[in-house]
Amino acid sequence: MKIITRYLYREFLTFFFICLVTFLIICLVIDFFGNIDAFLQAGVPTSVAFSYFIYQIPFFVQQIIPFSVLISVMLMLGIMSKHNEILALKDSGFSIFNLSYPLIALSILIGIGSFFLSESIVPITSSMANNIWNIQVEKKDTKGAYKLSHLWYRGKGSIFQIRAYDSRKNKIEGLSIFFFDRDFKLIKRIDARKAKWINGRWYLNDGLIQIIQADGSRTSTRFSNHTIKLPETPKNFEKSMKAPEEMSFWELRNYTRKIREEGYDSTRSQVDLNIKIAFPFISLVLALVGVPLALRKKKGGISFAIAIGIGISFLYLLTFGLSRSLALSGALPPILGAWLANLLFLLFGIYLMLTEES
Repeated sequence: MKIITRYLYREFLTFFFICLVTFLIICLVIDFFGNIDAFLQAGVPTSVAFSYFIYQIPFFVQQIIPFSVLISVMLMLGIMSKHNEILALKDSGFSIFNLSYPLIALSILIGIGSFFLSESIVPITSSMANNIWNIQVEKKDTKGAYKLSHLWYRGKGSIFQIRAYDSRKNKIEGLSIFFFDRDFKLIKRIDARKAKWINGRWYLNDGLIQIIQADGSRTSTRFSNHTIKLPETPKNFEKSMKAPEEMSFWELRNYTRKIREEGYDSTRSQVDLNIKIAFPFISLVLALVGVPLALRKKKGGISFAIAIGIGISFLYLLTFGLSRSLALSGALPPILGAWLANLLFLLFGIYLMLTEES
């Protein structure tokens, strides 16, 4: 490894960790002052509140990594330009591409690390933080108790119509189950005033079973109590989706596929799934933008680098938010909505590289 390459690695990583720690402190301070009133009003113990902010750290780190990369590049090259180190390197035969290779390689490794962080640690700690908030602050039931109203659920060869479902008691009020054959022809219908999940079975009360014959005639049987074993369990009806950061890529992919097969709108999940893939590449894209921008101004130092870095970060977030909103509204395909900001800034970075070199 060349001496200059080791030097670039060392300088970049130094600035990167400084930026990462600085941004992390800022995020924690904002989160603290934004939520501390809620913790105090809910009477949450100090140790629990402290745990909440600790659990937020991996998520904050994962979110600020790309922008730490950008500002680190801007700071390092900006200061090197100010001290005429870049000029000396160029006089020695170094091109902008020679200077970029080590930074691009590090940004790729950092992006890979960001992906593994989002796949391993972030889902666990985010889930713990959200549990503290939901249970300790908002006083929700530990089982996530809620009632679903007017739910339609597509099962295996059947469709459920549920007037109200209480997840606390695993109890349904107003249940209709429609059974279909392979040609999607109705062959059976069960209606019940109440249903309850007990020991792996559904216990129905006060209902009617109708068998539909091939000729369209029906045979009806009323019941006071009826037991039926179905592949659908209470978990199938609990549609309170985890936040995307609480799920790994594979969990979110399986969830997206599941709700799509059940006939629900999976647009939001598809967008979030593509974002999980696109997000680690932000570090590389912003590094490609930051290198030529930092070299364009010979004098400027720290204040210039930070100002430009924050400006580019803000512009990226604005573009990303707009493209995501367009994807959620259906104006853009989910994959394009997740990748549009990366593509635009990648092209911008390549243009800056080519024009700077020329």
